[in-house]
Amino acid sequence: MTTKALGPLPANLCAHLQNTSRGFHAQTSLPYSTSSLAISSILLRSGLISNVTLGSPAGPSPSQFPNLPIPARKLWIGLKHRNGQPVLRRMNLVSKSSFRVLVTRDELGRLLVGKRARNVAGVGIGEILIVRTEEDQRQGRVRGEKYMEGWEAWRAGLGGEVICRVG
Repeated sequence: MTTKALGPLPANLCAHLQNTSRGFHAQTSLPYSTSSLAISSILLRSGLISNVTLGSPAGPSPSQFPNLPIPARKLWIGLKHRNGQPVLRRMNLVSKSSFRVLVTRDELGRLLVGKRARNVAGVGIGEILIVRTEEDQRQGRVRGEKYMEGWEAWRAGLGGEVICRVG
């Protein structure tokens, strides 16, 4: 799989969510970006966080969000805890800026069933992979990169860059 330009990795997002979840915070804010919104919506669909809201530095406020300057836009994320434990326990980067992990659909399938591929351990019970796929005009995806959960990308017949694993 080839790629023209790999975008920045969400290392700050991963570290921030993991640390605030382990610190038993009910809610946290992150600088808004389309990649942060896409990754947090995957976490929401997977049941690892409770909500995602657009807002300002003062708090969640979707009505004020469009009128804010870009640096003041925040993404507010509600964190889940169950039986005294955080639901989102680990959120680790797989691809690093020095070593990008690009997989084909077949290699992604191996990872998803728990087998090793491309020097990456397979997923375990309760873990998901977040994959950044490329633009594909045949599939009608022409707005650049798209973040998908590993099984969604595999079902769509896509490979891509394995961004992070979440458990």
